[in-house]
Amino acid sequence: PLRAEFGWSKGTVSSAVTLFLLVTAISGSLIGGIVDRYGPSPTLLLGSLCMGLGFVILSGVHELWQLYAVYVLIAIGFSATHSVPISTLISNWFIKKRGIAMSVAMTGLSLGGVIVVPVASYLLHLLGLRGALPFFGIAICVVIVPIALFLVKKSPSVMGLFPDNAPPRHNDGQQTKARPAMSSQMTIWTRRQAMGTKAFWSIVLAFFLVLSGQVTFMIHVVSFLSPTLGPAAAATAVSIMTGTSFCGRLLVGSFVDRVDKRVIAIVCFLIQGGALFTIAQSSPVVTTYLCVIAFGLTMGNIIMLQSLFIGECFGMVSFGRISGLVMLFTSSGSAFGPMIAGILFDVTRSYKAGFTFFALTYAIACGLVLYARPSPQKVASHTPSPKRRAT
Repeated sequence: PLRAEFGWSKGTVSSAVTLFLLVTAISGSLIGGIVDRYGPSPTLLLGSLCMGLGFVILSGVHELWQLYAVYVLIAIGFSATHSVPISTLISNWFIKKRGIAMSVAMTGLSLGGVIVVPVASYLLHLLGLRGALPFFGIAICVVIVPIALFLVKKSPSVMGLFPDNAPPRHNDGQQTKARPAMSSQMTIWTRRQAMGTKAFWSIVLAFFLVLSGQVTFMIHVVSFLSPTLGPAAAATAVSIMTGTSFCGRLLVGSFVDRVDKRVIAIVCFLIQGGALFTIAQSSPVVTTYLCVIAFGLTMGNIIMLQSLFIGECFGMVSFGRISGLVMLFTSSGSAFGPMIAGILFDVTRSYKAGFTFFALTYAIACGLVLYARPSPQKVASHTPSPKRRAT
């Protein structure tokens, strides 16, 4: 709709998305520390207001610089309401059942794709770009503000509870490949300490590569599918993709707490990378839909796995801080993926080169993720006192 309204190229609009992701990465790294200290409620309130206002203002833009300015505002709101605060909240409330809890919580991403994309498409068709955008902004505030004010609690301790609704037992110091020990979960990490570990850079590099491909496909999927399937069928394909993401996340969430996460990550990387490579080379409609389904099955799990790796390697006390730092690298790096694919399309008039390039990076990520393991030296360190954790 932006291209139709103003005649901007794919590369131009994609560069606005790149700016959005860069600002999301930078603001997310700052928000992580705020969430650790004050909980997610303040950031959810601020973020929903920024996003709501941003969509309202977006309906009145006329110049390219105005588009960029509004995307900055929406990006700040997005980072304050998305992965860092939600993942931190779940990590504070769950340890043994963190995987299934994270998968259930993040089904909202999939449901949003199934429900919001068709509704948004309908409103855009009915009211036009400028008429529909204010509705999006108002809906964000109406949904998020009451939840942030009345339902969200920073951690179980504020209600006199323990993570997983169970007090620690004498054997909670035992650690397995699937479940982190309580002692490692309560260890404080500074950003400098985290950046000095192999696990940190393994997570950063692996998910930087994978999310580059995933974000690129998600941004360009409607434009990619529309010439073959038509706009309506392309929107339906996106709904199918997010619907299968819903199913895939719940499926993996049912056993992710009992299986080595590195094995699950490699399987997801190979499936999604293979789907991206195949859809770039082949044009039959049946193959296209199969690739969309395969991509969707792993899409939500990859986002979830990044948070689960951070929780396993760096614990719950410093989760927001470290998660924001990881996001600074992965989001800012993957921000250039959509722009690169858009520029390559403008040059070649095809997505084949861009999608093929990003598909091949998944194989590299499979090797990198093997090093995402907790640091034994830090795990053996002392458990901080409640007073120190509070500060």
